[in-house]
Amino acid sequence: MKILHTADIHLGSKIESKFPSDISSIRKKELLSSFKRMVDYAKENDISVILLSGDVFDKDKPSLKEKEYFYKTIKSNPQITFFYLNGNHDKEGSYIESDIENLKTFNKEKFTYYQIEDICVGGIEISSSNYKSFYSTLALNKNLFNIVMLHGDATDSFGMDKVKIDNLKNKNIDYLALGHIHKYQAGRIDDRGVYAFPGCLEPRGFDECGEKGFIVLDIENKKLSYEFIPFSTRTIIERNVDVTGAKDFYDIERIVKQAVYKFDKKNILRINLIGELEAGIDFDESDIEVSLSTFFFVNVKNKTTLKINIDDYNDDKSLIGEFIRGIYNNPNYSLEDKHKLINMGLRAINGKEVD
Repeated sequence: MKILHTADIHLGSKIESKFPSDISSIRKKELLSSFKRMVDYAKENDISVILLSGDVFDKDKPSLKEKEYFYKTIKSNPQITFFYLNGNHDKEGSYIESDIENLKTFNKEKFTYYQIEDICVGGIEISSSNYKSFYSTLALNKNLFNIVMLHGDATDSFGMDKVKIDNLKNKNIDYLALGHIHKYQAGRIDDRGVYAFPGCLEPRGFDECGEKGFIVLDIENKKLSYEFIPFSTRTIIERNVDVTGAKDFYDIERIVKQAVYKFDKKNILRINLIGELEAGIDFDESDIEVSLSTFFFVNVKNKTTLKINIDDYNDDKSLIGEFIRGIYNNPNYSLEDKHKLINMGLRAINGKEVD
């Protein structure tokens, strides 16, 4: 049997604030359509079960559009059984009221178990009243292939939105289908079982860089193999580009283009300019963004430092000269800190963004 494990789809979510409104609008639509594309992938690849390990929606009361799209997709695919566990974002329940035969849900009161052939799928929604006690209530038949669905970070402590992996050892778990972490991760529970986070389906901001997708499990004779499948419409890529030694904007543009030319143009880039530049080079982050406009979206952050010769400012009576000497002659700062402070101050004086 093939099973697809996904989580943290966050339908209806806000998109990265750095994106302009037209880019955000496109990404919201892509967030929605990726769910349908994923279900189509399951249908085309003979996947009969989809595990939704929490945060399908971004809030407890999603818009009617998101709810209708989600539930109609499920109802339109009766050959697939969907297991939907609420997460911390949709923790109060985003379920539709009418019964859908191929949608199975869970609750906070106790573990709910479903059996398909020799596979058992169990789950419980972690709450303030059960986050310490639910471990002891898990009861699995050792002769079945057991999947457990939970939503929380894999940790070594108790807490809301946490799953203490040690407390799940020797519980006859074969696969622990987790949600909450937006990056693919996997590890062992014990000699029998493994746990995994599929990560989010689509990246929504620059804190979700790298490949995004889902996990496909293949269970045969109660033996498991699984694979992460990159699937997002776009990938967010962050790169540091060292422009030390560049003499002017032309040099900076050339160095950046050389660093990113192999990336797929459909993707989203965050370029951090690093290194040391001579004072007086006239350019702005937006200049680089325009030169890379063939990409879907590019955000450039200037994290370079200025190459400063303090002797050049000994007789400078301007505000900048006073500022640089004041920082440079302060014995409370290290040389590295002095350069950072001077760089930040000069960016602020010139009306540019300061991290």
